[in-house]
Amino acid sequence: MAIRLVILDIEGVLVPPGGSEHPWDLEDLLRIRSFFRKSPCAAILCSGRQEPYGEAMVQALNLFERLPEDVFGNVWRSHAPDLISWPSVFENGAVFYDPMAKRPFPHPALTPAVREGLAQLRREGIEPLLKETGAQLEVGKEYCLSINPPLSDSTGRRATTASFRPRVDLAVAPYLDLLEVNHSASAIDITPRGVDKASAVSLLLDWTGLKPDEVLGVADSPSDAGWLRLLGWNAAPANGRKNLPGLRCYAAAETTRGLIEILNCLSAADFEGLPSRAR
Repeated sequence: MAIRLVILDIEGVLVPPGGSEHPWDLEDLLRIRSFFRKSPCAAILCSGRQEPYGEAMVQALNLFERLPEDVFGNVWRSHAPDLISWPSVFENGAVFYDPMAKRPFPHPALTPAVREGLAQLRREGIEPLLKETGAQLEVGKEYCLSINPPLSDSTGRRATTASFRPRVDLAVAPYLDLLEVNHSASAIDITPRGVDKASAVSLLLDWTGLKPDEVLGVADSPSDAGWLRLLGWNAAPANGRKNLPGLRCYAAAETTRGLIEILNCLSAADFEGLPSRAR
């Protein structure tokens, strides 16, 4: 069965993991953009990043592709939100973004009551933690609260997310019936319970009618394991091998270069060139 859609994590796949302090490798991004310009399959993003950042990456990679007629028909029949093009997923599943319509829309589970609970958590749990520790809340996110640990020295380096995670867990403990907490190399993400990348990708499959074997996912972080398991094809650059055991294949190179390896194998309709989980 041909792969019709490629879902890409951003950090650790398209850009270096760890946050916005790393520059984009524009030459490698241009190679990825050129691949999808010539490829019959579409591509979207699935990231914890906020919608404005994701919109910039969509523009950089030219991920503007109108839904095919059969997919558009499935979207209409499934009573999904009105979509013109393939939507990307941001804020760890909380926001979908249709690039051709220039329209973000929230995950259906984000009811008014859930939004009010998140606002209370921010006032009573997160803001006191930030004031006490010097940690920062990433700007531009509406539903997923992403915390950057405090600075560890004068060079701009921050404490690791793993070391700061217990402080966050303690601050949000009274709200655990409302939310889930995960962390990557760059941030500790607090999302409404039941709203994550996996639930968003599951909705996307339901809306579009795509079969799992028609979709390839590429990611590198443990928080991506759930949505990758939903797909018939999943892969990681070399930096994701330890974090995501059991995927269909792994690249020899890290991050963007690893993604290019994976895409080259996709282009040849043959993943034998990559180390599999059995090797």
